[in-house]
Amino acid sequence: MNTWTIQKLLNWIIEYFTNKGIESPRLSAELLLSHILGLKRIELYTQFDKIVTKQQLDRLHDLVERAGRCEPVAYLTGKTEFYSLQLEVSPDCMIPRPETELLVSRAVEFLRKRNGTQFVCDLCTGCGPIGIAIAKNFRDVRIIATDISEAALRIAAQNVEKHQLKDRIELLQSDLFEPVVPQLDVDKPALSEAEGFDLIVCNPPYVSRAEFEKLDKNVRNFEPRLALFAGEDGLDTYRRILERVDKFLKPDAALMLEVGYAQGQAVKEMLEQAGIFIEIKIEKDFHNNDRIVTAIKTSPWLG
Repeated sequence: MNTWTIQKLLNWIIEYFTNKGIESPRLSAELLLSHILGLKRIELYTQFDKIVTKQQLDRLHDLVERAGRCEPVAYLTGKTEFYSLQLEVSPDCMIPRPETELLVSRAVEFLRKRNGTQFVCDLCTGCGPIGIAIAKNFRDVRIIATDISEAALRIAAQNVEKHQLKDRIELLQSDLFEPVVPQLDVDKPALSEAEGFDLIVCNPPYVSRAEFEKLDKNVRNFEPRLALFAGEDGLDTYRRILERVDKFLKPDAALMLEVGYAQGQAVKEMLEQAGIFIEIKIEKDFHNNDRIVTAIKTSPWLG
């Protein structure tokens, strides 16, 4: 009978993923094996000689085969890491990307420069990574997070509860600002229409039709199209946000948007045409691609 140790399995899975052209084969192998064994990744290397049971091998074999067919490892394990936080994910929501962490960093930096409780709207929240990361890194905040997908919000609710943020994050289902409207009432004076939000953040769908067909198979075939595709040019969601954003932002408040690698200038021009923003800035990510567009709403005395 063939005996499989952690070391032997790691070497085999890494070679298998490498031959299949899977991105980050060692990391993918570590994540799957640590998931099956209930170990931290570092513990795989401190327990190299540990023998893996047949039951564990059978479960692992199924996941390795699926990963070899480009099914995302995060969906196979049901979790991922974002901004040093572990989050639950499922095929009902997009997997948070490291590039989006820049949006969180800029949001937290902005909020820390302001006084008092800050009110934030997180549009297209998905499994909740942006809102949760903001709340974990800036305590004096109240967040309304919206998404059109009820299934994605179920995962977001699990993450909000996991990180003990139910008192600071409210999840609402519907399309962009629609569910926010009834929240702006006399029962919540801090969020009255006259005041609005201090910050609106959004990582919207922004993939164009041409780009969608060229996406990697692990994205195109497995992640929800609803969270990716945004019309012929990929800008549909930005247009819809800008149609209504004015009434939801306080003066001197910020709108922060994640954008596609070549969309920065187009989104900046849309913000300029809206006529309500100053200090519109495009920022690039660690791959030197356009990633964040930030705009500050004009103060009343500036016209």
